[in-house]
Amino acid sequence: MLNETFHAPGDLSQACSLISDLGEKAIIIAGGTDLMVRFNRHRVNRNVALVYVGKLGLNFIKEEQDHIVIGACANLADITASALVQKKIPLLARACSQMASPAIRNAATLGGNLGTNARNADGVAALMALGAVVVTASTGGEIRMPIEAFVTTPKKEKLANGGIVKQFEVPCLTADERWAWEKLRQRQGDSRSILSVSLRTKMAGNICKSMRLVLGSMAAHPFVSKTAAELLEGKYISSELIDQAAKEILSETDPGTDSRASAWYRAKAAQVLIRRVLSQLV
Repeated sequence: MLNETFHAPGDLSQACSLISDLGEKAIIIAGGTDLMVRFNRHRVNRNVALVYVGKLGLNFIKEEQDHIVIGACANLADITASALVQKKIPLLARACSQMASPAIRNAATLGGNLGTNARNADGVAALMALGAVVVTASTGGEIRMPIEAFVTTPKKEKLANGGIVKQFEVPCLTADERWAWEKLRQRQGDSRSILSVSLRTKMAGNICKSMRLVLGSMAAHPFVSKTAAELLEGKYISSELIDQAAKEILSETDPGTDSRASAWYRAKAAQVLIRRVLSQLV
């Protein structure tokens, strides 16, 4: 039997102070689509304190200079439908539109997708490909951290002093940049990723000027492929180079076996999806 308490702070400063005071007992809840499943399956420790952050006004989506700024409590449905997101960072709109079911997307938040720290977090993978920065707030002030650094930093460091994810700052795509997103799943709706491949690249004709290629579900968390950047940047993108990249990028992966797919299957399928996204550049 859980002995939980419930708190609903009215502003960000109050929330940070409360979380700091509660310490390890504090569990942040917004949409609750993942957390409530854990509650129902008795995977949450007793004597917890739920801190509801849905009243903090963190559901905004706005443009600031050359960035789209998205509040941590913006839900996936609103992100998918946002004209700003569709125009300026369509990769994120595409990824969010393919996550879970319509009912879940109306509740699940982008901050929650980051908070689950899952290997198949599609929102995190898309943000990583786009070069997003995570902004956290705490009693000690705000900290900005690239999302690829955030996912590998211990919680006690990245969310110290009552830290909470406040927003994501995502650079807008420029005229000479291109993007791609491919996801493998068991069915079209309400299904978690078997794997995903996404990219943001700057091209000059068929010459790759910059490359951020991200794989999801192929390691402990989504990650930016260093091999892709080293192999492709400054090169003419040919079918032969694409085949080489699809093979060599696998050296960075550690695909696991679970109820959705075996490690062997993921490795084979990853080569197909890598070829598919890179072929869109030719």
